[in-house]
Order: sequence, then C-alpha cells, then structure tokens
Amino acid sequence: MYVQLIKHMVCGRCVLMVEQTLETLEIRDAEVSLGKIELQEPIQPQLADQLQSVLASLGLEMMQGRSARLIEHIKEAVAEFLHLGIDAQGQKLSTFISRRLGYEFGHLSEQFARAEGTTVEHYFLDLRMQKVQELLRSTNLTLNDIAFETGFSSVHHLAAQFKKFTGRTPGKYRETVQQHQVLIG
Repeated sequence: MYVQLIKHMVCGRCVLMVEQTLETLEIRDAEVSLGKIELQEPIQPQLADQLQSVLASLGLEMMQGRSARLIEHIKEAVAEFLHLGIDAQGQKLSTFISRRLGYEFGHLSEQFARAEGTTVEHYFLDLRMQKVQELLRSTNLTLNDIAFETGFSSVHHLAAQFKKFTGRTPGKYRETVQQHQVLIG
C-alpha cells in the first residue's frame, strides 16, 4: 500500500474533489480519506506531477517526507480521540495527542498548523461535526446518543456547537436530510 498525504484537506468536499481528480487522471484503485490517498502502487512521476498541479489549483498540496508522516500520525490520534466518544471526557485532546505521539503538544500543533493551515482543535471540531452529520443522516439515534457517541458533555452543548458549525439545529438538519431522501427515493 502506498500512501500520499494531502495538505489542507479538511472536509468531505475536499475528499470528493480529490476523488474526481483521480478519476479524471484515470488513477485507479485509490482510497481517498481526509488528508490522504491510499494507492495500490506509487503513481508514475509524470502522472504525479499532473496530480500535484491539479491539486494545487484546488488549494491542496501533496506532502512529502518526515513531517508528512507526523501530520498523518496527528490526524490518526485525533480520529482515535473522537472514537473514544464520551470516554475521552476525562482528558484533553492536547494531552491525549502529546502522550500518544511522544512530543510536546506545542511542537505538534505548530507543525500541524503549518502543514494544514488550521489548528488541531479546529480539525478535531470539523471531524466531530462530520461524524455528527453522518449519524444524523444515517441512523435514528437520539441526540442524547449522538452526544454520547461524539464526546459532547450534553445535548445542549452538541446542539449549540452544531448550530454554530452548520447554521442549523441538529433536528432541522435531520429533517432536511429526510425530506431530501424522500424526494430522491
């Protein structure tokens, strides 16, 4: 497996743009997720140059070397922290990442911000809100269950953060998604 890390990839829309780019360039057998492309084999140099050029026009950048691996490890630690859900409530994200990677958080945060153009905390919030949206779209979990699953201390805290992030309440978001699914289905 060959992994190509992508700088500034912070949302689902970025993933879609990269997937479309790979399709256009006829790069097959690629798995795209936030911040990375997983390939079965390395891309040929000429094709890699084309990919890099297209990604740059989208505001994204292919990363190389040791710092790229560090950024990937930070993203993995953030995802692991999110996966802990309510069990993570007893610790800070910064402490968790620092312990997991064995570096001072200030150093990790600086490297991440330089590479990604956003803070670790904002990246975590983006990831967290994407998970909330996914749970609202694809499950019938209550807001209380979703708050528990995503590590929010209360439904009120979840709803306030969600509205700040999306401009809608979780209930209105779910209602809109369900109406859209009825129209399509």
